[in-house]
Amino acid sequence: MSSTTSSVDEKKKEVVIISSSEGSLRFDKLLRYGDGLDWSLMVLGSLGSILGHFLSCVATFLCGILIAGICCWEVAILSLLVVPMILAIGATYTNKMNTISIAKIIFQSQATSLTISQIKTVYAFVGENSAIKSFSERLEQQVMVSKGEALIKGVGTGLFQTVSFCSWALIIWIGAVLVTQNKAKDMQIFNQAKVAGYEVFQVIQRKPTISSDSSQGKTLGKVCGNIEICDVFFSYPSRPEKQILEGFSLSIPAGKTVALVGSSGCGKRKVLIDDHNIKDLDLKFLRSNIGIVSQEPSLFTGTIKDNIKVGDMDANDQQIQIAAEMANAHSYISQLPNQYSTQVGQRGVQLSGGQKQRVAIARAILKNPPILLLDEATSALDTESEKLVQDAVEKAMQGRTVILIAHRLSTIVNADMIAVVENGHVTEIGTHRGLLDSSEFYNNLFNMQNLNPILESKSENSCEEDESCQNHKSFQNDIEENKTVTESVHPVLENSKQEESERGRKRTTFLRIWFGLRKRELTKIGLGSVAAAFSGISKPVFGYYIITIGVAYYHNDARRKVGLYSLLFFVIGLLSLFSHTLQHYFFGIVGEKAMANLRRALYSGVLNNEVAWFEKPENSVGSLTSRVISDTTMVKTIIADRMSVIVQCISSILIATIVSMYVNWRMGLVAWAVMPCHFIGGLIQAKSAKGFSGDLASSYSELVALAVESSTNIRTVASFCYEENILSKAKMSLENPIKKSRKQSIKYGLIQGFSLCLWNIAHAVALWYTTVLIDRRQAKFEDGIRSYQIFSLTVPSITELWTLIPTVISAISVLTPAYQTLDRKTEINPNTPEPSNRDLIKGKIEFQHVKFNYPLRPEVTVLNNFSLEIEAGSKVALVGPSGAGKSSILALLLRFYDSIEGNILIDGKEIKEYNLRWLRTQIGLVQQEPLLFSSSIRSNICYGTNEATETEIVEASRQANIHEFVSTLPNGYDTVVGEKGCQLSGGQKQRVAIARTLLKRPAIMLLDEATSALDAESEKSIVNALESMNLNGDRMSCITQITVAHRLSTIKNSDTIVVMDKGEIVEMGSHSSLLESKGLYSRLSRLQSFSGH
Repeated sequence: MSSTTSSVDEKKKEVVIISSSEGSLRFDKLLRYGDGLDWSLMVLGSLGSILGHFLSCVATFLCGILIAGICCWEVAILSLLVVPMILAIGATYTNKMNTISIAKIIFQSQATSLTISQIKTVYAFVGENSAIKSFSERLEQQVMVSKGEALIKGVGTGLFQTVSFCSWALIIWIGAVLVTQNKAKDMQIFNQAKVAGYEVFQVIQRKPTISSDSSQGKTLGKVCGNIEICDVFFSYPSRPEKQILEGFSLSIPAGKTVALVGSSGCGKRKVLIDDHNIKDLDLKFLRSNIGIVSQEPSLFTGTIKDNIKVGDMDANDQQIQIAAEMANAHSYISQLPNQYSTQVGQRGVQLSGGQKQRVAIARAILKNPPILLLDEATSALDTESEKLVQDAVEKAMQGRTVILIAHRLSTIVNADMIAVVENGHVTEIGTHRGLLDSSEFYNNLFNMQNLNPILESKSENSCEEDESCQNHKSFQNDIEENKTVTESVHPVLENSKQEESERGRKRTTFLRIWFGLRKRELTKIGLGSVAAAFSGISKPVFGYYIITIGVAYYHNDARRKVGLYSLLFFVIGLLSLFSHTLQHYFFGIVGEKAMANLRRALYSGVLNNEVAWFEKPENSVGSLTSRVISDTTMVKTIIADRMSVIVQCISSILIATIVSMYVNWRMGLVAWAVMPCHFIGGLIQAKSAKGFSGDLASSYSELVALAVESSTNIRTVASFCYEENILSKAKMSLENPIKKSRKQSIKYGLIQGFSLCLWNIAHAVALWYTTVLIDRRQAKFEDGIRSYQIFSLTVPSITELWTLIPTVISAISVLTPAYQTLDRKTEINPNTPEPSNRDLIKGKIEFQHVKFNYPLRPEVTVLNNFSLEIEAGSKVALVGPSGAGKSSILALLLRFYDSIEGNILIDGKEIKEYNLRWLRTQIGLVQQEPLLFSSSIRSNICYGTNEATETEIVEASRQANIHEFVSTLPNGYDTVVGEKGCQLSGGQKQRVAIARTLLKRPAIMLLDEATSALDAESEKSIVNALESMNLNGDRMSCITQITVAHRLSTIKNSDTIVVMDKGEIVEMGSHSSLLESKGLYSRLSRLQSFSGH
């Protein structure tokens, strides 16, 4: 039997042939954390103002070549020979730079978001240091890569200058040089767009093997629901070597209910629907006739009404309410302030697990399909809600074909037919009674879950009495439960003491960027500044000598003088290569180091905050990932891309001023007098460009959220044929950005024209005054033109400097929230107090008059005057309806939150007096929704226990009933589980999580619905393993175990069972004593007992 338990359980795929398109298997590779938007924006950026500027430069270049050809065709041909060299340098440079940059961003953002999204698991297993170490290692790798990046950038820009000076030496034609310089910049943007466009069009042009857009299949007038599965073999594309179905055959008559049972990993979710031949049917038609409710419900951002309406977009309010009533959801929805208009939040975060599941059931009921698939549809519900929903679902089953998959056999006993699936094929078929008599396997499953055989002797009247009051009780529970739902969460107002003036914050932020650098980095800044200063000399030098060369053409020894000046230009070109390389290399390394230092400090600071801080809307996974990864890139932008150029521009301006004043001081003063025209034009242009492209990402924020949500819930989208509605929403979200971009395009064009007009006016005034000086004989022709030429070539540096300053200020503004996060003092400090006693704790726990509410829901009291004493080594179970406060008790023990009133003691010592990190090493946690990291199975089991041996890992895996499954995998324990464990089924993920906790061997074990995703056999195996764990390392005492469970079979052997309701204890005792008391626990037990059926 163990071999079947360890078989590959692909539960995560749900009913993949029905509820998912083939393309959905690739979504985890294509669209991660907004990468698709970044690529799209790169493409869009290249098609905006950059395209217009590029075409303008091309036109200038062609006109210049035409004029040169008319005047001297030899020079024109020579000019053209330089262009391929510049294009080759540009293409090589930008391709290498873009490949490195995109890889670094994706590599770092994935690691950050994954850790933040699983912050409770990180804290529970004291994995902060491990996460920081791993993050730091990635940063060091990135710094090493960035050295090559900085060198490429330096050599690339240096080669541009070298080729330019060499071409000047040969051609002496400034028009072509200016055009090629401007062209090179735009070509870099186009190369970025090309790299991004490749990724975008790969997604667009890919042809899925199973397409929902195809209309070639048949459509039937009516689907009766006859299902015939004949000798099916199947394996998932990601694991072709592992056969899931092996000769699977099953016949299901129309209108009948068939339940599939078996051990985890037997392939029982791999059902192919074959009314005629599903490959011949239109895919949308097929899916429109199939309803599905999955174990993990997927809701979309919007109202409760919107989510239920996904089942039928044409349904009216009355039909929606009827569906909600059938799913036992109307009672709690009607108690909400906005009722059906209540926002559910991202992925339904504002609803509890049970409430989300009931909305998902209402959605499926509203669809009214002839075929209904229920995949552990009631696993997230408490016993009373499950019974009510089960009754409603049974009503909805009438007249349609139903395939039921469940670990709780109580939910399938009334099925018309039960198929036992083992090793990918059906081994036994029959009714519940028939299989109890004939099937040893099914009988064992039944006995494992049968809570209360004693109840069979009870009269049916008592059961009926309990059931008659359960509707009222559940309604009251729903009223209480809905208090945990809020329409929206309001951000906490900033403390007035933290508010500073905008200018003060920017100044402080700018200084902190430099204060974090070491002496070695400051030395590199000095060397880079010297190199940048030398790079800035080139334009004034060119302006000075270009006229000298022009005059030299008219001298008798023109060939010698021009040759001498050409050699000088060639030498300056080589020196420019050297200076630009050093400039960008030193500034690039320092910028990368400064960025890495801030990222490391910020990442560490983020992991230092309390759990409640992560639950605020402004601290979502996406926001924090952006803050740690995207925002911190501004440090490198300021140092490497801005400051180096600023130093270069200042050097160019100073040298130009000195030389210009030396040549003719009058002309120098006039040149400076017309500078305001350039300043104003540059500022206006920079501001308009920032407005045109800077808000682009924010304009598409709604589309980003929709894309992420739909790709995350792709199976739900596919199974409800919701693609067209998603596309419709996407088109609507694009309307505003398109209107905005049209207005901005007109505005940008006018401003660009006005700024260029100002520049030309400045040049006209300077040139006019040059002629005046020459006419008055206050300047020689050569000196006047030379001074003007220096001025005209230095103007771009002045404009660039003037436009760089606002971009630096803007970058500092982006960094301000990052430094505010870094400076925040956590309300629950994990490092204090200092650990004074590292002796292992025994595990006695006391709750003394504890009152608690969640920080973001202060109006809802979760625990009220809660008192409980748990002896060391005892096993205590917490049961009760959803929203009773059971999981909150576990969260308080791990200090995810602190209580409002009362005390929590461990071994007689206040919990706040323990060092938090050390305390968490003594506590093990297994949650209802297991969270794994994107690494190997071995790494996940060892998480938080780095010194474990291979023998200990294997032993923990055996106890968690996962070892034999892992042994069947090609890479064994080195198998990578994928992002959030996506390569494993729910049951497999849960067993890995349990093995991780068992390996930790804690003094206190917290199990929050730890076995809800497991079949009865795996559940029994793990329960036995937990019961047999009497030693914890050198600890000669039993483990204190606190279990939260809806499935009472998992806790009937507990020393004490605490029955909770509305944050208070209503009953407490052993399993047998609570049954005899005929209270709430007795009623819950009857609802789960098979004798009641």
